[in-house]
Amino acid sequence: MAQIALNHVSKTFNNGSIVAVNDLSLEIEDEEFLVLVGPSGCGKSTTLRMIAGLEDPTDGDISIGTTRVNGLEPRERDIAMVFQNYALYPHMNVRENIGFGLRLSTDLSDADIEERVEDVADLLEIGELLEKKPKSLSGGQQQRVALGRAIVRDPEAFLFDEPLSNLDAKLRKQMRTEISRIQEQLGVTSIYVTHDQEEAMTMGDRIAVMNDGALQQIGEPNDVYNHPTNLFVAGFIGSPSMNTVEAEVVRRDGRTLLESVTGDAFTYDLDATADANADHPVEAGDRVTVGVRPEDVVLRAEAAAFEGQHHTTTVDVVEPLGSDNLLYFNVGSRTWTARVSPGFEPESGTSVHFGFPREALYIFDEEGTTVESRNLADPAEARQVTHGDGDGVVNT
Repeated sequence: MAQIALNHVSKTFNNGSIVAVNDLSLEIEDEEFLVLVGPSGCGKSTTLRMIAGLEDPTDGDISIGTTRVNGLEPRERDIAMVFQNYALYPHMNVRENIGFGLRLSTDLSDADIEERVEDVADLLEIGELLEKKPKSLSGGQQQRVALGRAIVRDPEAFLFDEPLSNLDAKLRKQMRTEISRIQEQLGVTSIYVTHDQEEAMTMGDRIAVMNDGALQQIGEPNDVYNHPTNLFVAGFIGSPSMNTVEAEVVRRDGRTLLESVTGDAFTYDLDATADANADHPVEAGDRVTVGVRPEDVVLRAEAAAFEGQHHTTTVDVVEPLGSDNLLYFNVGSRTWTARVSPGFEPESGTSVHFGFPREALYIFDEEGTTVESRNLADPAEARQVTHGDGDGVVNT
């Protein structure tokens, strides 16, 4: 197995007019599972293709282990790649598909190849499918065969390019668990590309968030979720997305307030639960973006149920999910979401009250850089079961 390193790697097209990857530096440790995540067009697949040797970097160096691989052909890099489309040979059965690469690239005997193929089939639980053709397999089974073809080579690294995109939701969840299990069992350095932040959060040892060809943040999933480096990462990682409102910092009557600049009456007192002389990461006159995660929004039917500051709004849409409900409402010109208990399901148009603890607040400066992240010792603090006047149970 091997470490993979990218040192100031860039990739441009059309004589430099299109920048796909911009000055990217990354180190993927030996046996690590790193997930590259970001929206379509952010450069993550181009990065993977450069590591695989399918694209040449315009600038920078790529190393696998101690070898600088710039200029090496894909077959010389000892990596295995799993694609979004399974790329199975339709005229070959599963046994032949899995072993085909070994027959081309090694001098192993037929008996050794057969032993490897059967071991991998057992690992993937597809031993009973070895004599079947791809057309008779389900999507999940075909993806396992594609994985088997990569695993059987015993490569230095696995590269996954959105391998689960063609599967339905249930199969995606099943296969991402299988891929994580197999990677951990084999201990192979792996890079996984996806636009699905849920896949990134659940699969990666670390996640690297990209946008517009540039690396935005890299870290363990929970660290990136709780302490995003900027507004883009905060909005992209998390489902539903973070609630935000633009505000100005004002100083009034000895207190520091956040006041919405979008025409509504949203005001948040930063000193409501702290010393009015406490230090803040912002100063009067600053224009900021305020953020709150949907699970940290407390929603109640009656204002009297709040002990601290709260605001009034009108429910726009309710989405029942079974385990909880998503409630949508407006804060100024922005639509906010609250994740609440399934027992609280007000009708559209109902007036409700919402609030959130000071510790749940995110603040971003005018450039979108994070100046304060939530600091909940226990996020459940913001989701306690609360009864109003007997007419609703909220945030659990």
